[in-house]
Amino acid sequence: MMTEQILVPLKRHDRLEEIIPYLEKISKPGMRVVFLIPYPVETWLWFRDHWVATESTKEAILAGRTIMHRYSWDVQRGLAEQKVFPARGALEKRGVEMAVEVYAGSLKKVVKNFTTNGDVHLILMRVGNGHLIMRFLRSLICLFGLFKRPNVPPMVLLNPDRGV
Repeated sequence: MMTEQILVPLKRHDRLEEIIPYLEKISKPGMRVVFLIPYPVETWLWFRDHWVATESTKEAILAGRTIMHRYSWDVQRGLAEQKVFPARGALEKRGVEMAVEVYAGSLKKVVKNFTTNGDVHLILMRVGNGHLIMRFLRSLICLFGLFKRPNVPPMVLLNPDRGV
């Protein structure tokens, strides 16, 4: 029997402390939680590093080597593991294994590759921007006292077997 997995695609601004309570509720001993993190892990640093200003060719080459090293797949994987480190203790206490995957390209393709094997039990991800716009509009309506403020969960749980 394959180990059931929970995929957790993280966007750049997702806060892990908001996600951990959900993982604690849905994970079971023996499961595996796979965090999917886009490459590069820290985009602000990426933009900063790709603006090299120097007067010397030698300095430019050295800066280029430093940048290449910083954005190697192994270094980026290490940064991703640091990013999700706070979840490790909470999951290990529950007997849940944790893995980190850095991906480049389309999240849809990465999720499809994981779900092809049939061992992905659930996908836990943050609600998209469209939902945030709806929350904002509902808040405006609530300001005028027309409706009671709804409690909107910030996460969505998908079951790939059911397509929901």
